[in-house]
Amino acid sequence: MKNPTGQKIGKTGFRIGGGINHVRYDHKTRPAQIDIKCPSCGELAVAQDTTVDGYEFSSDMAPSWRSGGSFFVMCTRCFYRAKKLAYRDLTEPYYQIAGRGEVLWAWNKKHLDMLFEFLSGQSISGHPYEFYQTYVHGDWKKYRESYLKGIQMHLSST
Repeated sequence: MKNPTGQKIGKTGFRIGGGINHVRYDHKTRPAQIDIKCPSCGELAVAQDTTVDGYEFSSDMAPSWRSGGSFFVMCTRCFYRAKKLAYRDLTEPYYQIAGRGEVLWAWNKKHLDMLFEFLSGQSISGHPYEFYQTYVHGDWKKYRESYLKGIQMHLSST
C-alpha cells in the first residue's frame, strides 16, 4: 500500500521504528478490509484480503504478508476490479485528512470512526480498533480540532 505521507521508509513504504512497542502501527497487523483510492477513478475501492475470510484483522503470520496476490479490489463507483493484488500493490488509503501536521489516514471507515471518537475525547473502549489508539500520531492529537473538522468534511462529501 502506498504511504499517505509520501515518505519512503522501510520495505513496506511506511515508517519502521520505535522498537517493539510500535509493532501494531508499523503494520504487523492490519485489517482484512482496506479502503483505498480506486486507481481508475480515484473514488472508494474496497480491498479484501481473501486469505483471512471471517477475520477482522490479519497478522504478519498470515500468508498474505509473505506471498503476494491475496487482495481482491472492487471500486464502489466504477467498474474497476482486480484480483490477486499484493499488499504492496494497493493504492493509497481512501481516508486521508490533511490537518496542521502530518496527514491523518485510516485503514477503513471503522478505523476512521475510532480515530474520530478518540480525538473527540469519547471512550473507545470495546471498539474493534481500540488497540490502535496507542499509535495515534502526536500531530493528530496536537491538532485534534483541525483533524476532527477535516474528518467531518471528508465524510460529508462522500
